[in-house]
Amino acid sequence: MSLRALASISRPFLLNSLKTNLKPQQPKILSTMLYRNYTAAAAAPVGLGQPDMSKGPLYRYDTALPKLPVPTLDETCARYLKSVRPLLNDEDFAKTSAAVAEFQKPGGVGEELQKRLLAKANDPKTVNWLEDWWNDLAYFGYRDPVVIYVSYFYAYRDDRLRKKPTQRAAAIIQAAMDFRRQVVDESLAPEMAKKAPLDSSTYKYMFNACRYPAKPSDFELAFDPAKNNHVAVVRNNQFFVFDLIKDGKVLSTADIEAQLDEIVKAAGDRKEPAIGALTSDNRDIWTE
Repeated sequence: MSLRALASISRPFLLNSLKTNLKPQQPKILSTMLYRNYTAAAAAPVGLGQPDMSKGPLYRYDTALPKLPVPTLDETCARYLKSVRPLLNDEDFAKTSAAVAEFQKPGGVGEELQKRLLAKANDPKTVNWLEDWWNDLAYFGYRDPVVIYVSYFYAYRDDRLRKKPTQRAAAIIQAAMDFRRQVVDESLAPEMAKKAPLDSSTYKYMFNACRYPAKPSDFELAFDPAKNNHVAVVRNNQFFVFDLIKDGKVLSTADIEAQLDEIVKAAGDRKEPAIGALTSDNRDIWTE
């Protein structure tokens, strides 16, 4: 269910006057896995195909990246045995090893499945042979709650300059809107692993997108960023929505803060039923 479909949505007023739009400071992004290279490469790194220069820096290398290799049947079987060894006693591991040997013997089921896998990987229409299976089995088809098992979250350090909660929230929203602009116009540089760009296709689901519960597998929908420029705010289990663009310009940080102040005032001390908690239930239950 989208926020707009909820019965009790309040919409605060839009400010009549739009203050000068402040240029947000480039946020510092920290990651334990990746280091973002903010300078777009002029030429394709060694080992990549020809980049699509008709696209912005964010997506121009996606079609130039090498395809995910398919491991050999022997490699797959060896990895499987290695992964199950800590879970099995000697007797059970011996039975599993025998079953794997039967599976991978010449002319067996393993060889036939390996041929089908290679055919799928080599199909020109296939970008990544693992993608559909991964998205379905490990993500959309996963039935446990998305919180805490799938969805990620961020914790922010204390801001010495912004002590007021709505002031800090407004600054974060403003910075997020600037980041969103770079995603939409594709001017954002791609994530880099040393000198090689990483695939950026998932960025199209970072904003203006939602995961919808369904059986047997969830699905995603993305919406036109030109027509959807609102932000949803939850205060005391009450949902509020207001637009972040007026007359073609993004609201200033001060105007966003004023909107948030109005939300805090409108919500008061009254708490509504915790509808949002339902999204943390088993996906089949949430679907029903």
